[in-house]
Amino acid sequence: AGKTINDTLLIRNHDKERPLNLSLRIIDFSYTDDSGAPKLMIDEGAPKTSWSLRDNINIPETVSIEPGSSESIDMSVTIPENQGGCSLYSAIVYSSTSSEGGNVGLSASGVTLVFANIPGVCKEDLVLKRVGAFNDAKNVNNGEYAFFHLDEPKRIAYTLQNNGNVAASPVGSITLRPWFGKEIVINNINPNGSLALIGQERTFVSCVKLKGETVGFNGTRAESTTCDTSGLWPGFYSVELAGYYGQNGNNTKDLVGSSWFIYMPWWAIAILVAALAFITYYVRKIVLHIRSKNSKAMLKKRK
Repeated sequence: AGKTINDTLLIRNHDKERPLNLSLRIIDFSYTDDSGAPKLMIDEGAPKTSWSLRDNINIPETVSIEPGSSESIDMSVTIPENQGGCSLYSAIVYSSTSSEGGNVGLSASGVTLVFANIPGVCKEDLVLKRVGAFNDAKNVNNGEYAFFHLDEPKRIAYTLQNNGNVAASPVGSITLRPWFGKEIVINNINPNGSLALIGQERTFVSCVKLKGETVGFNGTRAESTTCDTSGLWPGFYSVELAGYYGQNGNNTKDLVGSSWFIYMPWWAIAILVAALAFITYYVRKIVLHIRSKNSKAMLKKRK
C-alpha cells in the first residue's frame, strides 16, 4: 500500500508487411464458470468490481508497432496508502485499429490479466467442496466427478469455494490408495499456480501421471505437458487431499478432504463375472455332492 510498481508489456507484430496499431483499455473481469476462463466485462458502462484495479493501472492509450518488430510498453500499478490486505485485479485489452480510425477487432491473445496482492491482514477463506476422480470423457472444462469408471481415470480434481478477498492459489498433494498395491502420490496439485478468484467456485484438475511433449507455435517449439495413461489397476481407490494456502503474511490454512472411486473396465468386469460364475458352478457342485452323500447315508441308516 502506498507504493508503485513499474513493469513492461512486450507486444509483437507478426505481420511482416503492415504496422500494428493498437488501442489499450483497462477493464474488469470475473469468472465464467468453475474453470480458469475469465469473464471480460467489455461494456463501456460496466460498473467497477470490488477487486478492480482500473483506477490503479497507468498505460498508454495507443501504440503502433512496425511490421515484424516488437515494442516494450511501460506500465505501472499504484496502490493507495489506505488500502488493506487483499487481491486486486483487472485486464488490459488490446484492440486493433484501422488507419481511418475505429476498432477492427480483438484477437483471442489480445488480453493481459493484471493481479496485485497487497500485504496486510486479509480474509483468506477457501472451502473444499469436493475431491475425487474426474471423468474427462468430454473436454476437461465440461468434465465431471464420478465414483465409477469404465475408462481408466487420468485426472483427479478438487473444487474450492473462495469466500475471501484474496485470489488464492492452493498447493499440496493428493494420494491414491488402492486396496492392493502401491499408493500413488500427486506431489503438485496446482503446477500452473492457478487461482481461485474472489467469490469463485473453482475446480482444479491434476494428472495422475504426466508426460512431456513438444508443441509448435508461430515457428517456435516449446515443451508442454499433458496427462498420460495413469497405469491404474482395476479396483477400489481412496483419495486423500492434503493441501494448504496462505499469503501476505497471514497464517497458513489447511485443505484436507477424502473421497473414493472404483475403476472397473469391461474386460475386468468380464473376468469378474466369469470368476463368479466359475466359483458358483463349483460351489453348487460341491453342495449337491454333499447333499447326495448325506441322502445316501440317511437311506443306509433307514435300511
